[in-house]
Amino acid sequence: MNSGELPRVLGARGLQARGISASTARNQILRRRWQRLARGVILTRPDPPTRADWVMAGLSAARGGVVSGWDALRCYGLAMRDPQPESVLILSTRGGCRDVGQAHIRRVTGPVSSRRVSVDDDTLPLVRIAVPARAIADAAPFYRREDSVRALVAAAVQGGHCTPDELSSMLDTAARRGSAILRRSLEDVRDGARSVAEARASEQLRRAVVPDFELNVPIVDAQQRTIAIADFLWRALRAILEIDSHEFHFSAEDWRQTTYRHNRLTACGFAVTHYPPSRVISGKQWTGEVAGWLQARALELRVPYETGSRVIRNGSPLQLPFDTVQFAPVHDLGLAAK
Repeated sequence: MNSGELPRVLGARGLQARGISASTARNQILRRRWQRLARGVILTRPDPPTRADWVMAGLSAARGGVVSGWDALRCYGLAMRDPQPESVLILSTRGGCRDVGQAHIRRVTGPVSSRRVSVDDDTLPLVRIAVPARAIADAAPFYRREDSVRALVAAAVQGGHCTPDELSSMLDTAARRGSAILRRSLEDVRDGARSVAEARASEQLRRAVVPDFELNVPIVDAQQRTIAIADFLWRALRAILEIDSHEFHFSAEDWRQTTYRHNRLTACGFAVTHYPPSRVISGKQWTGEVAGWLQARALELRVPYETGSRVIRNGSPLQLPFDTVQFAPVHDLGLAAK
């Protein structure tokens, strides 16, 4: 028997379909040509089982099962750098919760929305995987760092893999254990945060004594041209806080674009300040500095300094009453989206 022509993992049905008897399988195992991964699940190779083998083992044991969690996210290109969980996750509407070696089968109620992996996938061709929102909801409790969950949610939403509403609906059906971090990360995205650094900054500012603010607000001129998108905006103060995406500018072009963006906003009457992500981590020291800057701006404009520390979700652009034709179109320098 040429094992190289067989699938790496076979369950009882797979063995029977290929005319392989139980005695033949036992003989191959005794000769150490095959391995028993779990009851009724055989690895038809002598080498150690891979993670993909455990996925197939779980699917063999859970008829009609769907891969979710980290392994499904890998297929979407969303798996984070954090260490992968020890067990693969299989969702099934049949049987109870159980472990098949390093595959955990979780009993779920109702059908699981899923897609098939491309036949060209090198690891799990044609395997059914949960839709991105469900895979994120199942994977998030296993991430060790909150920033990793924030990055995962931001990447999935910005990349068009799922919407905040889809994620919210999945939170009600996925396991509740460890879902608090995902709920907070989802709130960050709903508030408008586009990155981990912005989410951190928003969290810090909500705890500080500062006026209510908005996230990622388009600034448009009288001709409805977008001249910039403000990371954090205080409308009444015409103040903009930017979280630079890189700690340093590695090229003259990067520096030119940042300077141009800053100058165009100040020319339109805005007070603009910039911070690197590492500065946000300092917490109260940073928020105190921001509060001082905003208070000085209020004095400059002779307007009340009304604290609230809430995120305003109106989503409306800030409309300038004048034309900015003297400026180059925003898309020429890639300033609308950093």
